[in-house]
Amino acid sequence: MGLRARILAHLEFVELACSVGSESGGRTGGDDANSTGPSAAGTPAVASRAEVTNPCGNDVEVAATQAERVPRSVLETALDTLVDRHEGFADHFRRLGVDWTPESPWVTGEFLYPLFSGGGSPDIDSFVEHIYGALVPFCLPRGEVRRVLSRARADGDYRSIIRLGDRARDLFVRTRGAQTNGGEAGELMLFLMLEQILRAPLLVSKMNLKTNSNMNVHGRDGIHVRWDKTLDTLVLHLGESKLHEDFASGIDDAIDSILEYQTELRLRRREIALINGHMDLTGLPPAAESQLRDMLHPYSGRPVSLPTVHTCLIGFEYPAYSAVAHVSPAEIEEAFRKQYTKRADKIREQVCRKVGDRLPPPARLSIFVFPFPDLQAFRLTFAQRLGMSI
Repeated sequence: MGLRARILAHLEFVELACSVGSESGGRTGGDDANSTGPSAAGTPAVASRAEVTNPCGNDVEVAATQAERVPRSVLETALDTLVDRHEGFADHFRRLGVDWTPESPWVTGEFLYPLFSGGGSPDIDSFVEHIYGALVPFCLPRGEVRRVLSRARADGDYRSIIRLGDRARDLFVRTRGAQTNGGEAGELMLFLMLEQILRAPLLVSKMNLKTNSNMNVHGRDGIHVRWDKTLDTLVLHLGESKLHEDFASGIDDAIDSILEYQTELRLRRREIALINGHMDLTGLPPAAESQLRDMLHPYSGRPVSLPTVHTCLIGFEYPAYSAVAHVSPAEIEEAFRKQYTKRADKIREQVCRKVGDRLPPPARLSIFVFPFPDLQAFRLTFAQRLGMSI
């Protein structure tokens, strides 16, 4: 590929993935992106912050200061500007309108699935290309990305953007497990869902820290934060990404990880240490950044509870794709949605039962369910897009 072509490719890769805080407050693009319900085609809505409220248990000890604070609305808006735009999210993640509330007020979630192509099958190639485009904001600190983009625009030297994209890819490939089981691809999907559906920006770039052999950053698969309007407080989201051949083993694995976190003080202390040592608030107004640091710091002032949500992506292989393969291309997605809706009711009951049986109250979870037609094919396609083999 020639230099000009590489520059154009990386411009699209980085500029679209890393643009933040548009005048519309970080919208994903398109009128459907901010709607509060699924479209007729099943496009996932990016819910308003009030609608994704999730009161939380398992509180982490943090501190509050007696200093004068910025207005709540300003803090909420400031956090929202940290969410990347991720253009095209709503074109690749479809959504079922299934309500978790009748089963449990403590467990919420979304049932998602990949875009169906015009040929009548899930477009995994397009889906992989979309999540690949989020590598830069997922892997690299906001400050570094903004400095490179600003310098490139000022100097007219876009080779620095090429190097930025290359560095994100290399960093992703070098991390533990990226070449063997595709688990890092699940973390990338979870990152997109947290930012675009829950409007919870990434607080700590663990991927950037994983290459430092002197740091123990294993544990939660993502640390995000958002302002909850109903609770009128900050909410911490701790991520768990699980890709399994069947759903039951995936949710069991996620609950095992959450239970370990709840019962091991060292794990909770490690996450708080990471937050306080490496939180990335680049781009926030100074007053908002100072207030957030005070709220997240465990040793300054009067301790209060920071609500915490364990937010899980459960990806699994789902045979219903094959079961509806005989349906005409014009009707196959609707046939799949009917099958998936029936399975969703069972999954919801299964999750709430397992959470109630195994996790001490008040354990609060937000679950993203994502069925694949062929999990190994997804892993292989993603690895090939990275230029790897598995």
